[in-house]
Amino acid sequence: MTAKALAAMFQVSERTIYRDMETLLELGVPVEGEAGTGFILRPGFFLPSTAFTRDEADAVLLGLRFVMARGDAEIAKAADTALLKITDGMGDDAELRMLGAGLTAGPGEMDRREELSMIRGAMRDRRKLDISYRAEDEACGRRLMWPVALGFFDKVEMLAAWCELRDAFRHFRIDRVKALSVLEEDIPRSRDSLLTAYRRIEPHARI
Repeated sequence: MTAKALAAMFQVSERTIYRDMETLLELGVPVEGEAGTGFILRPGFFLPSTAFTRDEADAVLLGLRFVMARGDAEIAKAADTALLKITDGMGDDAELRMLGAGLTAGPGEMDRREELSMIRGAMRDRRKLDISYRAEDEACGRRLMWPVALGFFDKVEMLAAWCELRDAFRHFRIDRVKALSVLEEDIPRSRDSLLTAYRRIEPHARI
């Protein structure tokens, strides 16, 4: 098939098709290209079904169900579709074993999905956050921050961020955030730079 025909079939550009073919070749898929003919996949090649050990399948299932229960609406939906894609690539017996493992995850004590979605978007787009926050002494104050990471704990979600007021990294409980807005102002440091600096003070953080 030609790149033009493949691009029309999948509704992408021909450039995307060429990039995808390069990726397939890097993965060892025997795709051949011939001028005037297009791309050829020789007979006898197939993509193997997804194979997990039982413990691996349990880990994937529990992780995705945790995201469905605790993540914001967009990422929870993505976890659901990811699980469908995984099980579609498995044999019937393996799928039944995976989904019948009896593993699940419950929601957090408070539903803060809207705030989590805004924070996740700010991290992805490298935007500053403006929050009204209630500290342990019950005093409320405004903070401008650069979000770095979101952590999900038993009863609460935590935001790690660079606080402009303190000129240092601080941790904020999401349940104490009284108001939150994403600013149009970009974070003045790269995400890699922020993560590297944060890992120096939190070497055990898995981010």
